[in-house]
Amino acid sequence: MPRTARFTVTLAATAVAVIMLMTGLLLWQLRVQDLRRAQAETVSLSDIIAEQTARSFQAADLALDLALNRLAEAERLGVSFDEYAIHAMLRARVEGIPQLRSMFVVDADGKILSSALTHPAPRFPVKDRDYFTAQRDRPGLGLFVGAPLINRVDNKLTFFFSRRIQNPKGEFKGIVVASMDIAYIETVYELISRIGVNPVALYMMDGTLIARVPRDKSLIGGTEILPAAESSASEGAWFRTVRTGGEDPGVTTYRRVSGFPMILSVGHSDREALAEWRDTTRLIIAAAVVNIMLVLAAMVFLLRWQRREEALASVARESDERLRAMVDSAMDAIITVDSERRIVVFNPAAQNLFGYSLEEVRGGPLERLLPERFRAAPEGHVAAFSQSDTAARMKQSHMEVIGRRADGTEFPVEATIAQATIGGQTLLTAILRDVTDRYRVEHELSELNVQLRDLAASLQAVREEERTEIARELHDELGQQLLRLRMDLDWLAGRIKELAPALHKKMVDMKVFIAGTVDALRRVTTRLRPPLFDEIGLAEAARWQLDEFSQHTGIEVQSTIDIDDMELDERTAINVFRILQESLTNVTRHAAATRVNVLLARADEGLAIEISDNGCGTEMRDKPARGHGLVGIRERTLMLDGRMEIVSAPGNGFTVRVLIPLRPPESAGEQK
Repeated sequence: MPRTARFTVTLAATAVAVIMLMTGLLLWQLRVQDLRRAQAETVSLSDIIAEQTARSFQAADLALDLALNRLAEAERLGVSFDEYAIHAMLRARVEGIPQLRSMFVVDADGKILSSALTHPAPRFPVKDRDYFTAQRDRPGLGLFVGAPLINRVDNKLTFFFSRRIQNPKGEFKGIVVASMDIAYIETVYELISRIGVNPVALYMMDGTLIARVPRDKSLIGGTEILPAAESSASEGAWFRTVRTGGEDPGVTTYRRVSGFPMILSVGHSDREALAEWRDTTRLIIAAAVVNIMLVLAAMVFLLRWQRREEALASVARESDERLRAMVDSAMDAIITVDSERRIVVFNPAAQNLFGYSLEEVRGGPLERLLPERFRAAPEGHVAAFSQSDTAARMKQSHMEVIGRRADGTEFPVEATIAQATIGGQTLLTAILRDVTDRYRVEHELSELNVQLRDLAASLQAVREEERTEIARELHDELGQQLLRLRMDLDWLAGRIKELAPALHKKMVDMKVFIAGTVDALRRVTTRLRPPLFDEIGLAEAARWQLDEFSQHTGIEVQSTIDIDDMELDERTAINVFRILQESLTNVTRHAAATRVNVLLARADEGLAIEISDNGCGTEMRDKPARGHGLVGIRERTLMLDGRMEIVSAPGNGFTVRVLIPLRPPESAGEQK
């Protein structure tokens, strides 16, 4: 096995062992934390439950004290209570304390005098009960809390509290008893145990079980050995937590019920405490298995990759040889320089282009191939290209420079630059192409374009002159002739009034026809050359044109014309007017619009023209049968060195914006 493969296998085995060890440690730590949390829960819950239990017992004791006080006060005042009055008093106490089942008063002979449950009171004796005998035989006992007994009313297991009734001389007169159902205590504990702790149990100090959840009647009254209290612990604050074994091990906290001879225990089994830990364990083990599988997969991948790399190393050598052959056989010149602009690759095409051999330029500076006046520029280009980001390099990768051959002749070169990093070294490769012929063709095309634009301008000028001449001829010749013909018809009409009505009607029709012909002639001559244009300038001619357009098409026109104070040469003015005419013609033919907005005003850079409609937009304008109006507008704009912009969208109207730079009239006339 190769050395790299052995290292890979060893590394993978180490990673798997570390994953397994860390997984085990993590699971153990989480288990310990959950068990500690369960133990802390038993301590805190035992405190809460013990306090709740003490409050329930204190309420019962308070009810006994109040009953004793009422009885003592009645005796002091000499008021005698009958059985019903005592019954009502005791019932009021029981109804106000839900945990109490009943209260009753017993005389010195052990007979029940009055009960909160019924009236009259039951007639069975209780002198054999411990809550009676204890108070009778132990005058200073105070509150007596007895073990659970089966009561003689409904045979339910009941918890009894009693206090001594005595006269001012201390003689025993009877007892007041409060009873509490064990079921009530167990119900309270059952609600608390739903949060995940059990069992919850209440014991007498001697270990006698009073109440328990989960409930088990067979255990009530039995005794258990409770853990001894710490010698330094106070009676009210005493608690102790111990581990329990058996089939369901866990922890149990024993706590003294403050003020009462009872001990509360709260248990928490490990099975319940570790329920969440078991779920987490499954997830962690699954994640560990996935990680181990990933490590093994990575090991397999690395082994395959290493074998592939060994094969690729051989292929790379062959590819390098092929690449060298391709570079040497390329028709374009290829030059590669390092970060210090030293030439490292100079293919045969570059040797033929520059007239240097490879030995003459290898390791030499790139500036040797450039004229002296341009040698500072490539240094900046190379530095900017190597330091810019990818997007910037794509934009700057094409550039045109001037090259210098070995004989000193200069020629234009188009360079495409690419950057690569090999072995930590940045290399720049330029693919060069002699563009002398292309420059010559571009120059010829540029000259031809200038000539064509001059020719177009001349043709526009000739057309305007022809329009002016035609308008003048139509107005002066044809107009005069039509006027003379109309005068002759008027003369004839005055002399043939007595002729037939049909001949007279024919004469009137001829006069109407000649009048219509004169109006048509006026419209044609006005369109060819508006008289207002020569008389009062471009602004009024534009307003007249917009009025004529609105009247003949029915399209609403909203215009802003603010060029009255502008001095425009004739060439600029007539072309601006023709742009307006052509735009309105396009609206009529193609837009299907109901409103046109026209702006003709001074702008910061010259004269601004904007014609917009609310028509169909490019949806109709893009059809080839729509004519060459936009082409004519563009040509006139370019003739005036202006800019043209079209904004449109299907269904959202069409806008033509033109900006004409203005020159003083004399300079404009010189250019013309």
